[in-house]
Amino acid sequence: MEAVLRHLNNILELLAVSRTDRVREWDRPTTQRAFKWAEYCEQLHSRYQSNPTVRSSLESGLTDTNRRLKETFPSYSPVEFSELAQCQHKLIVYLLRNPSSPHFIIEMLFPDQNSPSQELLAAQNSLVTRKSAFSLLCCTVNRTSSYYGLQTEPEVRGKLLGKLLNSILARPGNEEHAKCLLDSVRCNSAGKVDGFYDVIAGALLCSSDESQRFIITWLKESDGGLNTFCSVISPEVCAVISRQSPEFRKLYWGALKQWASCLEYDVIESVWVTSEGAGSFDVLADRLRDLINSGESLKEETETALKALTLQDGDFSVKGVSVWTDLTLQLKL
Repeated sequence: MEAVLRHLNNILELLAVSRTDRVREWDRPTTQRAFKWAEYCEQLHSRYQSNPTVRSSLESGLTDTNRRLKETFPSYSPVEFSELAQCQHKLIVYLLRNPSSPHFIIEMLFPDQNSPSQELLAAQNSLVTRKSAFSLLCCTVNRTSSYYGLQTEPEVRGKLLGKLLNSILARPGNEEHAKCLLDSVRCNSAGKVDGFYDVIAGALLCSSDESQRFIITWLKESDGGLNTFCSVISPEVCAVISRQSPEFRKLYWGALKQWASCLEYDVIESVWVTSEGAGSFDVLADRLRDLINSGESLKEETETALKALTLQDGDFSVKGVSVWTDLTLQLKL
């Protein structure tokens, strides 16, 4: 029993460390051992949960260790005996939430098909891995600090979602499972629409071509999904995704043209006004400007499209007649 209590103490220490910056010192073998210990922890729970005598000893040991770790790590959350049954899940979530976690963690949890067999942590229990990832993806997203105009936390979750989709779509016939994943994450995102679409943007930025196409198709088929995505995601991020994906670029342009069709010129105020739910004139100009500033190829394509739309409207040179003429003039300022 002393050995079991000692092992239990080590497991709780491992969980505590997984939430600190000390986890950056972990290498791949250390991480693999951590998951082996977490698996052993679940076996302890399964073996002794129906044994009152042993369970009482383990619960007493948990109380002592929890108290000691709480003194050492103020943010430590005590672990109850019942939680030992989900030790792998807790470890996965702690590591994925920890910004100090090594970059290889996600690759080990959601490996490519060509990854070495000894690194396939997901193969040990893919259901646990996916459940843990799903619970993290459904958490409320904090929109703080910036990367490509995208926030750091959604970027990490987006990368996680992309890896999870890659793993699911790697097996033929799993398209419906992937769709259910996206639907479920959206439904369980606590109503935080902006944060959810930030995660989707993060997934688009890092996914494989197949997963990227799948996400774009899902957005297109979701009721209002594409239009909402294009309206809440920053112009810079939309421009980057447009540069990566010709399919998204085409759909993005469709959304911009739809917004432009909702603009009407107010002769008295000498401004373009929009109906509710559509992008304003200034928003359209900002988004077009980011497309133009996102590389020579995208610049040329955007300017060609603007010229064609201006000609289609009659190629007027005065303000207030064609929104495309006025947008072109605005972009030259």
